[in-house]
Amino acid sequence: MNVSSSSRWLHRFAWLTATLTLLLPVTTGALVTTLKAGMAFADWPSSDGYNMLAYPWLSSARDQFIEHGHRLSGLTIGVLSIALAMAAWCIETRGPARWLASAIFLSVFVQGMLGGARVLMDKQTMALIHGDFAAGVFSLMGVFVLMTGAGWDSRELIRDVARAKRVRNIAVAVLVTVAIQYFLGGVLRHLGESWAWMLHPWFAIVPVVLSVLFAAKARQAGSAILNRGAKFLLALIVSQALLGLASWYVRFGVPSWGVVAELNSPAQIIVCSLHKVVGMLTLMTTVLNTVCAIAVQPRYADRAFGSTTFEGSMMGAAT
Repeated sequence: MNVSSSSRWLHRFAWLTATLTLLLPVTTGALVTTLKAGMAFADWPSSDGYNMLAYPWLSSARDQFIEHGHRLSGLTIGVLSIALAMAAWCIETRGPARWLASAIFLSVFVQGMLGGARVLMDKQTMALIHGDFAAGVFSLMGVFVLMTGAGWDSRELIRDVARAKRVRNIAVAVLVTVAIQYFLGGVLRHLGESWAWMLHPWFAIVPVVLSVLFAAKARQAGSAILNRGAKFLLALIVSQALLGLASWYVRFGVPSWGVVAELNSPAQIIVCSLHKVVGMLTLMTTVLNTVCAIAVQPRYADRAFGSTTFEGSMMGAAT
């Protein structure tokens, strides 16, 4: 296997790890929170006294099925993160990519410990920390996918310094506001604080407006990577805003219209959980856009990477 094919293999493995993370522990974790099944077991890492791999999972009740499935999916990602770090150190020649892969493994390990602490302490605050830290882990995986792409080292720089700075600053602003909104959503889901109920719906307007501005500035800057990323981010943020309205509808209903919400109805479970999953995907995308906005800065790129051109995709997805 030559260096080029090895790098493509590592990139695809990074894609696989990130995708399975979103589909398995992130999605099952969202379901656990929606169903309030986080304490389906009072013990950890065992489940009702069973070894994690010996528990009769397929014949368990709903809450136990979802919670144990979340534990098994976390274990699966843990194994994949170990393999990813080992592969990076064997295949990658760039130090930053190697250390990022190691950071992913370490963060997955810490995330597992936070999940265990949430159970053993039986604290909703720990559930909030566990959920928010997961977004950081997933974002690291996204950055690794980006960095291992075939076009990352040959990306196109923004030639206009002033425009480059403006688009970078707006990207950072979008990231900060989306992170705040994600945190407020976590406070609502885990703690149900009244102040968050007032702030979260209205604050959503801020990242929507900023994402529109970011898309406009990215287009003006003439960067293909930022233009594609900004469009994808805008689509995600608009979708997330609509899911937020849908979550309110299925959770509280509209009494004036004669619509009464049904607790744990299929629509409520699906919409509220999807709102959480898309929220994490949105936050990860803002992180990638910010990394790209920094990396295409003329002075930063000339100093750290050299002046080159970029023809790859937003995610470096050359396959």
